[in-house]
Amino acid sequence: MRLDFSIPRRVRLVYFGRIGLGILRNYVTETDVAIYENPREQLNVWVALRMLLSRDLSEFSYYRAFLRWRKPKFVITMEDNNLTFFATNVLLPSCTSIAIQNGLRKSLSHSASTNFMKELRQVDSLGYDADVIATLGGLGTDFFRSAMPNSRAKVIEVGNLMNNALRLDDNIPAGQPRLVFVSKFPNRGSKGIDDAWNSSVFIYSGEVAFTAEQYFRVDSVVARECATIAQELSMEFCVLGKRPKWQVGEYDYYAHHLDGLPWTYLPSSNQASSYEQLRPNDVIVNVDSTIGYELLARGLRIAFITARMAVAGHDEITEYRFGNPLVQEPSGPYWTSVATTKEIRRVVDYVATATAEQWHADSSAARELLLQYDQDNSLLCREFDLLGVKNSGPRPWTRSLIPEN
Repeated sequence: MRLDFSIPRRVRLVYFGRIGLGILRNYVTETDVAIYENPREQLNVWVALRMLLSRDLSEFSYYRAFLRWRKPKFVITMEDNNLTFFATNVLLPSCTSIAIQNGLRKSLSHSASTNFMKELRQVDSLGYDADVIATLGGLGTDFFRSAMPNSRAKVIEVGNLMNNALRLDDNIPAGQPRLVFVSKFPNRGSKGIDDAWNSSVFIYSGEVAFTAEQYFRVDSVVARECATIAQELSMEFCVLGKRPKWQVGEYDYYAHHLDGLPWTYLPSSNQASSYEQLRPNDVIVNVDSTIGYELLARGLRIAFITARMAVAGHDEITEYRFGNPLVQEPSGPYWTSVATTKEIRRVVDYVATATAEQWHADSSAARELLLQYDQDNSLLCREFDLLGVKNSGPRPWTRSLIPEN
């Protein structure tokens, strides 16, 4: 924990948390700002003293004290899965709170008894809310409408800000098509895979517990099958990394499971690299990463093997299938809910060989339904204009504002 001894002053705008600051600052041009830090990471002693006077030693009480010091006109966050943020309107009704969705939300949890949706429903009943919730698209809107039935928030579908702000073809020429697998490997720090990988509970879905080995087993199965297909088609096979190079676990994981097959590792170097390393003519394979839906929204060719639960031995859990709950069919031209060799090859072959007309006809409905793509974030900037938040207007992501990993 870092201690901050500076006396808080009133500001016009507060960023709730540091997640997404790089992309937010690309558009928000307000200069009278402050950042709300989790008190377990940075504690302002003046805010803490005010909290102590309330005799309530909780983050809720700390955030209340923070707002009473700062008295902002706006609070903006990309930590849309943080319950404390949704207390803003209760603690400071005069403030306009804006939540911008940063990822697809499911019932995953580190507890068997609760999850984010259940917790959000509980605080919704207490009056927690936001003034504006900017979602990724239909999937995000469905989640928040279901989790917050009493909400009066204005819900707008803006897509993913980073996806909207980046041009895939600006830096890399198209070249020969590659087969690219989107990794979802977890943050294991510098230690990589250890004994806990297949012995300790990694995550719960409802009351069902999964080790990391069980939960990520599908990634190794699909990646190896795709590497084999790529070799047969004389295509380069790449793993699009989620982690930076220094987190060796991701590379080691795929090196083990792709042993004997040619492949290239594309580690994440900054918050834009996962997008910028792709080429417009790549054939992309995704399990259930949010970025896969973002790339589909852009019109890229992408196959979905949404078989995480099936490969983990829990096919009865359908929440993680493609487009669920807005798409009910377990399989389609470019998606499947099982990871058999036959099904993986079917959808990958379709994505690789379909004509442009076929791909547009078969993918356009889902693209419009599930996630939005709004180049340069014109929709969000328009909403900022309506609210009175000073902004740059629509534009690409300025290179100097892209944080390194």
